[in-house]
Amino acid sequence: MKPIPTYLAVVCVWSFMLLEPAASAQTRLDCDPFGGVLSLEGRRTGWFHLEEIVGRWYFVTPEGHAFFSLGATHAVECIRQDELNLFQTKYGRSEARLAEFFLARFKDWGYNSSGYGPLPTMEKRIPYVATIWTEGPRSFSAGDKSRCTDIFDPAVQGRLRKRVRDATVGHVSNRYCLGYVFIDLPVWHPQPRRGESYCDFVRSLDASAPGRRAYEDFVAQCQAESKAADDEVFLNRVAEVYYTCVVGELRKADPNHLVLGDRLMALPEWTPDSILVTAAKHVDVISFQPMGTRTMLRDYIDRVHRLTSKPVLLADVNTMTRRPARDEVDTTEYERSAGEHTLAYYLDAAASKYCIGIHRCTVRDYQPWNPQYHRRGLLKADDTPYPILVDYTRRANAHVYERSYASAGTDAKEP
Repeated sequence: MKPIPTYLAVVCVWSFMLLEPAASAQTRLDCDPFGGVLSLEGRRTGWFHLEEIVGRWYFVTPEGHAFFSLGATHAVECIRQDELNLFQTKYGRSEARLAEFFLARFKDWGYNSSGYGPLPTMEKRIPYVATIWTEGPRSFSAGDKSRCTDIFDPAVQGRLRKRVRDATVGHVSNRYCLGYVFIDLPVWHPQPRRGESYCDFVRSLDASAPGRRAYEDFVAQCQAESKAADDEVFLNRVAEVYYTCVVGELRKADPNHLVLGDRLMALPEWTPDSILVTAAKHVDVISFQPMGTRTMLRDYIDRVHRLTSKPVLLADVNTMTRRPARDEVDTTEYERSAGEHTLAYYLDAAASKYCIGIHRCTVRDYQPWNPQYHRRGLLKADDTPYPILVDYTRRANAHVYERSYASAGTDAKEP
């Protein structure tokens, strides 16, 4: 008999929860204005920060209470990539009206944050993640639009520092900001699954380029020490220069907010452990955007913490189990499958005491049948919900709160 897939096994364990009436999941914990649970106290610093409270890691709100972040990303893309022109026809080109609509949906779905890519109005109403689009290694998700750049070049470093300073202006005084993320799926691997590696890029540079000279110096040092010129070792030198430049400038420009780092690819076959260790010397949190979500990550999250001593944020997770056909009308099977997997995946991740948040990839569909985008939200392109998937999401969020706030000593499910 074939073994049951891990995610289905977890669903079976937790399936009894689906029999619970949705109304019972609406019991609320007492929370501060930022969503922190009053019964789990930390330090009151005036800004979001990190603490271990009763044996578990959390974001801690500016008012000093534990906060497990559940949100949905890419709200702003509903203006930038608006398939049906809803922004004009439904919302009268009013960003505030669209934000009100999303905030009401977030509350109904059980989200307490918006992840990254919120609408500007949302940044004043709900915890969110700010983005600084840095450069250095290419981005896996950006495809042909992304290229490696010579991080050893003083001109590139100057450009990066300016980009950091410019990006922080709108967030430095905002107490709803959880922190900053950088590159979306950077290729921090000496032998990536496709495309050139950063080391290949450096070796292709002109002999006078700063990066090429840095590489030649590295090779000479290895030869002097009778060592092989290991690409992964050099890649960590690249990472050290990159993080020193970006995070160093960020700490000066905004000393109060957390550095959440790159949205890394999860698992060693995507991101070497050594890169996690190097990044951890500079960032406050190890953030991931898992490539595919069939693999449960609790054990990996625990392992990452053992390697880095940092908590982990799943910063952009889409638990879509398959890409729908363009002309698909009946979505019942898709919704149930995606919903079951969402429940299993979220509960597995939240079982790690080092997981401090899970942010769902995208609010609204955008060409979910298109392999270049394949984003599928909780709302269809016309802003009507996927009812079965929404119900699973509410339940998943409620039980994640129950699990992550178990030490609060209450049966309440959702803040």
